[in-house]
Amino acid sequence: MNKRIGVVGINLEGLATRHGADALKASGNNFGNMLFTNAVYKQIEGCRHLGFSFDPLMTKENLDSIIIPGANWINLSQDWQVLADLLESTLLPCTAVGLGAQLSSLKEVRSIPKGTKKLLKVISERCHSFGVRGEFTAEVVRKLGIDNVEVLGCPSIFYYGKVADLRDIDYSRGISNIGIGPTRYVLPGLKVERSIDKQRQLYQFAIREASSIYYQSEAFEISILAREEPEQSRNLACEYYGMKNFHELRKSLLSKGKYHKDLEHWITDSRKDDVYLGTRIHGAIAATLAGTPAVLIAHDRRTAELADEMCMPCISIEDFDISMLYDIDGLVKSFDFVKFQRRSALNLKRIFKFYSANGLKSNISLS
Repeated sequence: MNKRIGVVGINLEGLATRHGADALKASGNNFGNMLFTNAVYKQIEGCRHLGFSFDPLMTKENLDSIIIPGANWINLSQDWQVLADLLESTLLPCTAVGLGAQLSSLKEVRSIPKGTKKLLKVISERCHSFGVRGEFTAEVVRKLGIDNVEVLGCPSIFYYGKVADLRDIDYSRGISNIGIGPTRYVLPGLKVERSIDKQRQLYQFAIREASSIYYQSEAFEISILAREEPEQSRNLACEYYGMKNFHELRKSLLSKGKYHKDLEHWITDSRKDDVYLGTRIHGAIAATLAGTPAVLIAHDRRTAELADEMCMPCISIEDFDISMLYDIDGLVKSFDFVKFQRRSALNLKRIFKFYSANGLKSNISLS
């Protein structure tokens, strides 16, 4: 009999029926969460939605194992005590994949909430090993006295169960369709120093020059795209984008802006771009799954950690300058996409072995 695997994560079916602000909330306030959640369902046989709140006794009776496709869960602001207690009460085997630490340094390990420390302990006791996104996170977990961790990157890069096939760029024609995915969790108030904010410069470049702008957690823009027409922050948004009036900004957003609550639609849209560039790691991964070469601008430790582990073409935001986008051909040529695919082939074997060691039957193809 096939094993029944409960997935702790967002409800993908429920997300598909929602729109705008409601969909954003259902995604966990970041549509990037769809990628690693979808990947687990695609890669492991017998998966079914469990969610974050469940009855331990019923779960024990109806499931054989639990898996957690995670992101930057190890931080100072989230306490996972409730989930830790629920998992502990099921007495079921469980593991995790893609867990990441959002800390500024190892000195902050002592300040991780007790509930999160318990969650990691419960998982480690119930599995052969659990997967983390990079070496920094592995070091954080080891400092908590847990050694059965494996560095695997993010499972989302293998959504199709194989190494992604990237298209060759025809530089004789030049790169014309550029997908941009910057990061802005809130619309900041205008200050003089914002004029040199590289994220803001990316948005202003995108609204003028890009073919597509991908939004993952920006509530204002997602509301516009869903025709919810937010009244607040209109003037602030115009200033942020460098647009003359809200009518002009709205017209550009509806023309270029995209948000996705279905991963296949996201991948289909990304296939239309010649290249993707942005600070969103899962935006870069969605583009890669579409065969579109992607360059990540690493703006924090968590994205840099994943990029390092996957050898994803990457430039730090400190080294990035907006002027580089006016020679996009030269910028893209400077990165080694072959190295990325070689590392992907190695990582694919590692995640296949990881699933097998944890008693999970995968659909990954190593041929």
